[in-house]
Amino acid sequence: MRHPNPTLDRFLDSLEGIVAAERDQWKIVAAVEPLVKQLIADPDHSYIKDKYRRPPEGKTGVASGYGQYCLYRRGTQLSVIAFCWGPGKGTPIHDHLAWGVLGFYDGLEKETRFKRIDDGKDANRATLQEIGVHFTKTGETSHLTSPQRDVHKVENPGDVPSVSIHIYGCDMGTQRRRRYDASSGAIEWYSTPHDSDEVVVS
Repeated sequence: MRHPNPTLDRFLDSLEGIVAAERDQWKIVAAVEPLVKQLIADPDHSYIKDKYRRPPEGKTGVASGYGQYCLYRRGTQLSVIAFCWGPGKGTPIHDHLAWGVLGFYDGLEKETRFKRIDDGKDANRATLQEIGVHFTKTGETSHLTSPQRDVHKVENPGDVPSVSIHIYGCDMGTQRRRRYDASSGAIEWYSTPHDSDEVVVS
């Protein structure tokens, strides 16, 4: 058993089987997204502890306003994270440089997606085009692939915390990725350490 919660442990077994058998990220997200739908539809959500349903107090910097609670990670190849955004809080425009699948437990999240329309030759500047806004509700899922579908910002437009689970093909607590200033085009590298770290497999 990798996680003490049996529901999440069964999910992890299936997840690890998928990523062990497949390298193409489009095929990975196609297989993982239905798995995440099943997980969030299961009535047992006890692995999302009460403290994971609110952001940590006193958090500052780029990750202020949300909690990043790692439920499971294996090296730098895989992480399963519970995220909680406070009311009115959100992220800068950013990428992930990895595939990802997101499932939503509580509240509402607004995702604004972008694509780069520059040639990518300038490591310090990017030109972004907004390509869509999506509101994701309880029970729904979304996905990311890099670089085709990887740049977005996420906000909680509601008046209660939003809670979601994110699965990434990396350790998102150490992954160096980029945030973007849409007006100036400036790129800044950053990372967001986990606020908790439950099960770690080397």
